[in-house]
Amino acid sequence: MSADTLKKYVQKMKRLRVDRAHGVAPHKPLLLLAIIELIERGQIQENKIPLSPDLAETFIKYWSKVTSRKPNIALPFFHLKSDGFWRLYPNPGYEKALGVADRITAVSRLREVVAYASLEDDLFVLFTNANNREIIRQTLIYVYFLDLKEKIEGLIAERQQITEYGQLLISEVEQPFSSQKSTVPMPKEEPIRSAGFRQAIMRLYDYTCAVCRLRIVTMDGESATDAAHIIPFRTSKNDDIRNGISLCKLHHWVFDKGLISLSKTYQVLVSPLMSDRRPTEWMLTELQDKSILLPERNQLYPAQDALAWHRQKVLRQ
Repeated sequence: MSADTLKKYVQKMKRLRVDRAHGVAPHKPLLLLAIIELIERGQIQENKIPLSPDLAETFIKYWSKVTSRKPNIALPFFHLKSDGFWRLYPNPGYEKALGVADRITAVSRLREVVAYASLEDDLFVLFTNANNREIIRQTLIYVYFLDLKEKIEGLIAERQQITEYGQLLISEVEQPFSSQKSTVPMPKEEPIRSAGFRQAIMRLYDYTCAVCRLRIVTMDGESATDAAHIIPFRTSKNDDIRNGISLCKLHHWVFDKGLISLSKTYQVLVSPLMSDRRPTEWMLTELQDKSILLPERNQLYPAQDALAWHRQKVLRQ
């Protein structure tokens, strides 16, 4: 990619069409910062950018550092097309609706009409290069958030640590599983450690409960699922993702309380203390022998040693 191409897009970033009636509206530059982060994390790998919960959650993280106003990602996602390097693609049947729309303000309507967006191809290529990506990111910060530079760069550094830890946990599967402390260096800050573990588990299970397949993710990134440790972290100090599983709030609680566990063949085991003769406990007893949702690669499956520990130490008999 030529230096002239980079220079062209640096100039475009400096001249984003933002609402200046009440100061510079931060919507567009914050959306671009969020997209840069997701590309950096490997969550956007092709030039096809949907309005996903991950994008919305990342956008809101940046937004909270800039203003206390209510965020609305629909505004920049739609209006960035006026800057000449962002294109919207309609859902089938909504070609005309998108063609005539000059404003979409509701996230629900935007998701109904728009399938995804894309950047100009040469800009996307720039974003895939770490050096070019950083030049554009610093341009956005310098032009639109100079007085908040320290806050935003602090957030970027924190989220990079979270991503790095999550990626290290995934790479740890190349080593034999140990029920003791992970071999990956652990961040000093507890929020970074727990966020990195959660990010890795949610990526493997796509925010879906392994037991009941429940998947609810709001457009601000909130999820009905937790990243659960099989051997509790307080016992093992082990964030190995093979010591983790994605569970909804209910099944996380009953798993931790020993009312359910998992067999060697990754099927649900229900504690014999549960009885399907009672009016509510059938919700658990009907899970007996149900196969759970597993990651795509068997190297990422819950570790047999961890499951054996849970059956022996936690499952109620």
